[in-house]
Amino acid sequence: MIEPRLYQSEALEALDIYMMHKEGNPAVVIPTGGGKSVLMAWAIMQWKAAYPPFRVCVLAHRKELVQQNADELRGLLGEWDIGVYSAGLGSRDLDHSVLFASIDSVWNKWGEFPPFDCLIIDEAHRIPAKGEGKYRKFIAGCRVMNKRLKVVGFTATPFRLSSGPICHRDHILNEVCYEANVGDLIADGFLCKLRSKVGAVQPELGDVRRNGSGDFVVASLATAVNRSDLVTRAVTCAVGHIRAENRKSTIWFCVDVEHCNRVSAELRKHGIDAPVVTAKTPSYLRDQISDGVKAGIIQHVCNVNVYSEGFNAKCIDCVVLLRPTLSPGLYYQQVGRGLRLHPGKSDCLVLDFAHCIEEHGPIDCLNAGNVRLIQCGDCGDTFSLAIGECPHCGWKVPKKEVERAEAEDREKRMHEERASQLAILSSQPNVLTVDAVSVHRHSKLGKPDSLRVCYRCGLSTYSEWICLGHGGYAEKNARKWWWKRFGLGEAKSITVDNALQDLFLSSKLEEITKTITVQKVGKYTRIVGCELAHDDRKIGYIETTGA
Repeated sequence: MIEPRLYQSEALEALDIYMMHKEGNPAVVIPTGGGKSVLMAWAIMQWKAAYPPFRVCVLAHRKELVQQNADELRGLLGEWDIGVYSAGLGSRDLDHSVLFASIDSVWNKWGEFPPFDCLIIDEAHRIPAKGEGKYRKFIAGCRVMNKRLKVVGFTATPFRLSSGPICHRDHILNEVCYEANVGDLIADGFLCKLRSKVGAVQPELGDVRRNGSGDFVVASLATAVNRSDLVTRAVTCAVGHIRAENRKSTIWFCVDVEHCNRVSAELRKHGIDAPVVTAKTPSYLRDQISDGVKAGIIQHVCNVNVYSEGFNAKCIDCVVLLRPTLSPGLYYQQVGRGLRLHPGKSDCLVLDFAHCIEEHGPIDCLNAGNVRLIQCGDCGDTFSLAIGECPHCGWKVPKKEVERAEAEDREKRMHEERASQLAILSSQPNVLTVDAVSVHRHSKLGKPDSLRVCYRCGLSTYSEWICLGHGGYAEKNARKWWWKRFGLGEAKSITVDNALQDLFLSSKLEEITKTITVQKVGKYTRIVGCELAHDDRKIGYIETTGA
């Protein structure tokens, strides 16, 4: 049996503690490719071992995810007591204690199942914040059967464009109990490196209408994007990059069916066969295409909102963005198709012809906000000016370019225009508003446990480690950290164990912490200061990382 990675072990422990000691419903945030399916399987195994009558239903919105999640648990335990209820998979099991189900198949059939102790929602950002909807109706029905029902969410994107964070005291999910950072997982070698190039061909989006959720209206967007000249130039440019780098597996994201067909037809002019997959594609054909991509037989595939989630093709080494979006979640999901590791795959190339990187931030600083992009003078990759040099080839940004950018930003600020909230240079600190805080136990072989404190700032997360009980300088800093927040009395006696016994510790820190100051040091971003609500001073401190 495979062993959990460190962040997976931390996630399992944080989830266990929450389930045992808190009344709410937790969410676990794991980046695309970080192993959500196996994490769910391990959690179910633990709960069944502790309480054999335990009954759980794992819900997903697509049959591919239902199958993937069920296969993961079967791979660990064999058939065990596992059932599947999904019309798309031709299975309607009812009485198994572990059930994997498609929400479209069960949303109005909650009364047909014996009561569940827990519902696990894969891609939990799909639960609507309010109203009814299939997820909320099924959850409400299951609560009629068991008023103590627990709901656990797993997602890579814990936010919605229309309503913000998915966790809130008034939502189905109440708190993020653990979050793994995509940058850390890439740096630690668990996810694939990403590179990006922004195409010179970009659509004009000034007249495109927006819907009630804040994203573009598809019909209006298609009018702006699905133009013969635009598609021809974008495809020609993308194919040039793909062939120059000998990319083996490429996924193309399109706006609608007509746009997708036009892109596929344009690729045929270059001798490339790229099948089209949309919501209208027959199930059997979609399965054939998916299997062909995974086997390396099909090297290009065009799709419309089908492969942005639940498509586990590790071989994808190029993502082409032709579909503009204002949703950071959709942007992340599309780019995330290239995050998985695969033999012979050193990185994944993201080609942007849809203003996505400009809107949401460069790939090397996912969700970093409104930052300045620059194109490498040697290899042509696009990256943040704050990095200072091209992550791919090492080309250094000329001093004149830095000075020009600084002058432009000063001019913007003088005229009160919207300017970047991030520093121009990575050596300069950035002050970020804290939206949410979570606390977890951090274990490392050969060292005492410590506290991992995670701060969500907008769509990004930053962590620091509080090394209580480590002795020496690390412990001195940890107790100083605690004293600044909770007073001298607590700081003298606090331990990791009794800190985690406080069920409201995350909420207390969230109320106390107004901002954190972060700074890039090497390949990691460190927390170097903070501003607390009960103290007008901005506190600078040496990070207590050492666990």
